[in-house]
Amino acid sequence: MDLLVCDVPGADPAANLALEEALVRALPQVPLLRIWQNEACVVLGRGQRMDREANVVACAASGVPVLRRGSGGGAVYHDRGNLNITMAVPGWEPGLAGELAALVAGVLRRLGLTPVVTQRGVFTGPVKVSGLASQLTRGAALAHATLLVTTPASRIRAFLAPAPPDAHPLDSRRTPVAPLSDIVPGMCVATARNLVLAEAAERYGPLAPRAASVAEMRWQRLLLAQRYASGTWHRTGRTPLHTTEEEEWTKRPDAACTR
Repeated sequence: MDLLVCDVPGADPAANLALEEALVRALPQVPLLRIWQNEACVVLGRGQRMDREANVVACAASGVPVLRRGSGGGAVYHDRGNLNITMAVPGWEPGLAGELAALVAGVLRRLGLTPVVTQRGVFTGPVKVSGLASQLTRGAALAHATLLVTTPASRIRAFLAPAPPDAHPLDSRRTPVAPLSDIVPGMCVATARNLVLAEAAERYGPLAPRAASVAEMRWQRLLLAQRYASGTWHRTGRTPLHTTEEEEWTKRPDAACTR
């Protein structure tokens, strides 16, 4: 398994989300692991409505941007106390999110906890510590997970909206959350990252560190320019491109992506 090591601390959240989608658009040749962080932001699932998921007033007052990713799933809050874990693999792999959930559960077992994996994420006791989402294309699959390490639950509640009175199918499922530092005294992000690396190496063998490929970086630039730098995309889930043009663009093989 490859280990992507190109991240720069404090990177722009929009650029991070563009790189996530770039990993699957560039069609990985072998399974890939990425461990990364964002500055403070709220990230919506692809089909969600901003006004139903984010406390937009609180976000604006605190300078917390509200962004949209290319994968499905529910809204999450990111900051430096949250660790993001991504797996990308060749081919159509609808079970990849379950594979990633098992990896996260293995990390929790290394801490002496008893994790439970459900459709809502990974729990320890009554609280959720990890949520997952996935993105499938014809040639590759991607799944990513959050792992709450030190971010207080009160901060998450401050920037995510409460459940609306009328339920919609794409709404996030509100669930009590807690960081690992509330459960395991002294827990920190560096320790969590090392545990993820150890669990991945045990499951998949030695990890081969590498920088982002030329194809991945090219896709990241294109996705950032055409999608993730667009306020329209983050507000509505649409880009300035016509819908059919966008569908064709996202199906292009890497060889056709020349920007």
